[in-house]
Amino acid sequence: MQKTLTPGRKQTASNEAFQRLWDNIDKVVSRDYMESLVADAVLKIRSTCANKKAGYAWSGGKDSIALQVVCELSGIRSCVIGLSQALEYPHYLKWIHLNKPAGLVTWDANIGYQWLLQYPHMVFPEDSKHLATWYSLIQHAAQKDFYKHAGLDIICLGRRHQDGNYTGSGGRNIYTDKSGVTRFSPIAHWKHEHVLAVCHYYKNRNLPPIYDDPQGWINGTGVWPVQTSNLGREHSWELLYQISPETLHIAANYFKEAQLILQSHGKAS
Repeated sequence: MQKTLTPGRKQTASNEAFQRLWDNIDKVVSRDYMESLVADAVLKIRSTCANKKAGYAWSGGKDSIALQVVCELSGIRSCVIGLSQALEYPHYLKWIHLNKPAGLVTWDANIGYQWLLQYPHMVFPEDSKHLATWYSLIQHAAQKDFYKHAGLDIICLGRRHQDGNYTGSGGRNIYTDKSGVTRFSPIAHWKHEHVLAVCHYYKNRNLPPIYDDPQGWINGTGVWPVQTSNLGREHSWELLYQISPETLHIAANYFKEAQLILQSHGKAS
């Protein structure tokens, strides 16, 4: 059962595989097993962060919700979310507002449509370099600023090896970057099913509505220009319409491609 339900690395898995796993998560991972895995993560966090001021990064995505559970059980409640609110999905922002952790600090990159007009190659980039630039501008910048102003010694992240995330050299799950920020990934070895099981058993299956969107399990959180597709730019604009017509209507004030999608649906203003 587990072999057929569990998707592989997110970048190569299908949205349908994730949905099947989510729909059957209680058959794949037991509560007893997850309680053991969570307890182990809590012990590791307490050991690594002992006598240190620690916080964590939160996005409302499945990995950060799992991270939230183990961090809060470890006594870590201070956290940060990196956004660029002008480019976020409205239904995602609404969910964040209603479900954010008590200790959350919101950091806004203030990147908007005028900026996109100056850097059009940053809209639906398909190359890893420009995708990395988005994370640097928002998530990494938020973590760095939070780390500094909160006076942290360590920040916990929800990065995992199964998604190909960097957690440190030689398979380690902690490292300090050139800016002096120490990043610790306590659930780095967890699989997709472990993350989803925590959301199921510990958070009453409360996930943001982005996972109900087309390709939501694959795209995850992030500003809409990051929601890329290997089917080409036109498909990405169409996907944006399917996810958030409200957002595409705004984008149509700036991008001809967005206007054409609205016209194709008879929604041109």
